[in-house]
Amino acid sequence: MISDYYGHYSYNSKSISHNAADKIGVYYCGYVNENNRLSTLYVGRAAGDTDSIKSRLSDHLNNNRWPDVSHFGFYICDTKSEATDLEAKEIARLKPKYNSMGK
Repeated sequence: MISDYYGHYSYNSKSISHNAADKIGVYYCGYVNENNRLSTLYVGRAAGDTDSIKSRLSDHLNNNRWPDVSHFGFYICDTKSEATDLEAKEIARLKPKYNSMGK
C-alpha cells in the first residue's frame, strides 16, 4: 500500500535527517511554485535494505546534483515492486527534467 504524500520539505541535510523516511518509497525533488505545489525536477526510488528514502536524498544532496532543487516530498511503499511501479508511472506522468529517458 502506498502512503499519503509527505512534503514539501526543504532540501537540506537537517530537513532530510528530520523528515525523510528510512523506508522503501518514491521521492520527488523540485521547487515549490506559486500555487504551493512541488514542481518536480526528479523522481527517484528507494528500494529498501540499505537503500532508504533518507539515504537516497542525502546522497543526491551530498553530490550537489541539482542546484535548482529546493524542496522534496515522498510516498512510502510496502514493497520494492510497488515503489518501482510508482516511480515508472510518475516519471511518465511528470517527465521530470533530471530523469533519464527510458526508465
